[in-house]
Amino acid sequence: MRLGTVILSTTLSTALLSGCSFIGGQSSQNANPYAKQKTAQYGQYGQRASQRCQIASPRQPIPRGCRPEQVTIGTFAQGPGNAAYGAHGGFPQQPQFGQPQFTNGGYGNAVGQAPVHAAQTSGQRIRKPRLRGSLSLGVEKSISGSLLDFDVRDDLSPSGGYNPQDFNRGREAGSQASGRVTTTRYTANEQDAANIFAPNTFESASNPTVSFDDVWSTPASLKAGLEYIVNDNTTVFVNGGYAYSEGKDLTVSTVNATLYEQVVSQDWIPSVDANGDEIPGQFTPNGPPSVNETFIPNQEIARFAYDFSDLQRYDLEVGARRYFNPIVRTDGYKTITPFVGASVGVSHVNAVSFKTNQTQASYDTSFSAGTTEGNSFSVPTDGSTTELYDSQWLPQGQLNFGAEWQLTPGFAIAAETGLRVQGSRDYADFTNSAGEFVEGSKGDVNVSVPFTLRGSVNF
Repeated sequence: MRLGTVILSTTLSTALLSGCSFIGGQSSQNANPYAKQKTAQYGQYGQRASQRCQIASPRQPIPRGCRPEQVTIGTFAQGPGNAAYGAHGGFPQQPQFGQPQFTNGGYGNAVGQAPVHAAQTSGQRIRKPRLRGSLSLGVEKSISGSLLDFDVRDDLSPSGGYNPQDFNRGREAGSQASGRVTTTRYTANEQDAANIFAPNTFESASNPTVSFDDVWSTPASLKAGLEYIVNDNTTVFVNGGYAYSEGKDLTVSTVNATLYEQVVSQDWIPSVDANGDEIPGQFTPNGPPSVNETFIPNQEIARFAYDFSDLQRYDLEVGARRYFNPIVRTDGYKTITPFVGASVGVSHVNAVSFKTNQTQASYDTSFSAGTTEGNSFSVPTDGSTTELYDSQWLPQGQLNFGAEWQLTPGFAIAAETGLRVQGSRDYADFTNSAGEFVEGSKGDVNVSVPFTLRGSVNF
């Protein structure tokens, strides 16, 4: 009996040991088919248990069927195939380009657990947009370059052919019959002039160069274009644009001279014949005239203004931008990312012309008032225009830097500035002051600072 009991106990022990290998016990030579099936479907027991016994927060209760030592807190860090999730940096729409973004890896963070797990198991690949459209509004301020240099275009210097004697004023009082005639004349000339009525002479004239900023202070521009996203940090773009600015009525030259008042008094007596009888209606000077001259030095006697035509410019450019790591990181897509950019292209500019306006001091009223300020009049002109530049194509290029703010998954705005360089224009053909015909003479390169606000939308 005892021998039978021992044999039965040994048999049961062997069966029990062989049937418990699928729950993590020691392996035996008698492999359990069910354990092999479970392993094929779910992998190693430890791997399955780590997924089943994973919690999102320390406050979450231990899942049923899990021992305390099997419980882990999930960080949701992704492997190489899912490195995009939870990543930041580079191009502001990187890494997901329109896909939802979830929190990553934080201790005690349960947000995004279900979406991340679904993204892992769904097998759907995230599509990154490669193309976006942009629209830009901006202004620019020229900081270097002359639109009109009178040293080059000496034929356009207004003071070159100016004669102050063309605007002399005078009056006469008394008569020969009354015995005295007083003649008062007003003129302008250089100080200490030997002859105050000598033509084409004056004290000084200013002919400063006229800059682009003087004529068109802040041209406004509108651009539209396409941008191709090469990778998370680099884009290339092509833009077409239009710029406009109203031309100014600008003072380009002033003339200063000394104002003179000359008073000449002459006494007269009746003329007599040989018999000493007065000849009716005839008079003879009674001695030499009395001449008195007074002056007011250094007065502005003339001002010349050119009324310039408007600026119209059409631009075509291609370029690239390089994005850096965000300087401001926020939840979701609202990141601010700095960038630098460069572009080259061509610009078509319209012809430039101007009309001349002259303001002339009134010598007599200015002398009475003691100043020419407020005592002037406009000189009538024929209304003709002078051609300064013909319409032409010019090379241009830009270097820019700025920051882009990602407002939504598909929309971003950017503010940028930098330097813009536009090639020099060819002056219209002209005849200089020496009478020589000149063609192909060039103006200056225009260097400006653009300020641009750009909006971008994904396609």
